[in-house]
Amino acid sequence: MSARRPPDASALGAANRYCAALARAQSRDQWLGALYAEASARDALNALAAFDHEIRHAARRSRDPNLAAMRLAWWRGAIAGERQDEAAGNPVALALSAAIDGFALPRAWLEAMLDARLQEIAPQDDFSLAAFRAFADESEGARLRLAALIAAGGVELDEADAHAPAGMALALTRLIGELPFKAGSAPALIPADVAARHGASGSDFDARRASAGVIAACAELRGLARDELAEAERRLNGSDPAILPAFIPLGPLRLDLDRLDRNAARPFEPLSEVSPLRRQWAIWRWARAR
Repeated sequence: MSARRPPDASALGAANRYCAALARAQSRDQWLGALYAEASARDALNALAAFDHEIRHAARRSRDPNLAAMRLAWWRGAIAGERQDEAAGNPVALALSAAIDGFALPRAWLEAMLDARLQEIAPQDDFSLAAFRAFADESEGARLRLAALIAAGGVELDEADAHAPAGMALALTRLIGELPFKAGSAPALIPADVAARHGASGSDFDARRASAGVIAACAELRGLARDELAEAERRLNGSDPAILPAFIPLGPLRLDLDRLDRNAARPFEPLSEVSPLRRQWAIWRWARAR
């Protein structure tokens, strides 16, 4: 890994503004979480949210999994400091590099987020609930750990490991919510053992068959998401409040799960979005309760 060159202040300022705008447009819950943090942490939190958005959409930008994997490999090199000239021209990479240096972010956690996206592109054949938990820990869980570290000023204060159940709750909710858009066209990551418990299989999800087994499997996963959310909140209630901005995306999660419950018999039909104002109100109430 080569030493990083200090970024130009003007270029870094523009990169931070770009990441803030991207986070606000594409990862609004994370962007709102940054507003609850100290001003000194907001640019880094927005850079992390922008990075998360970029790597999540790497696969969606290309129908060829190999091209998506190449894009993720580029990000791995940028995180390691191996592509400084190229990264300097990418506002998200530039802002993320400053966040890594400013808050001593563990590169292994950022690489875990990339590993999760690779798993999403080509999941293992026997993808079980245990495998999904590992995936959630690498994707949402790693991002939450990084965000908590930034929010706490570079000090690791998530002593209760609230990121683990919180990451699982977020990943499960996203999994069910994305079925209308991914089932049949991309790996859905439905745990095979959960599906089998209800007489369903991955092929049912690929064929978008809303069978009784599929509906029951989705109900089990939604129930597990609620359990994990409650456990995350229990752990957060005894945690240092400095890390709470990282967990703000948990605030509107019950709204999302309630919507999914109402659409339980139609898991492959898109849902209408919760209004931004309603999500913001849910976040405010959730934050006050902590």
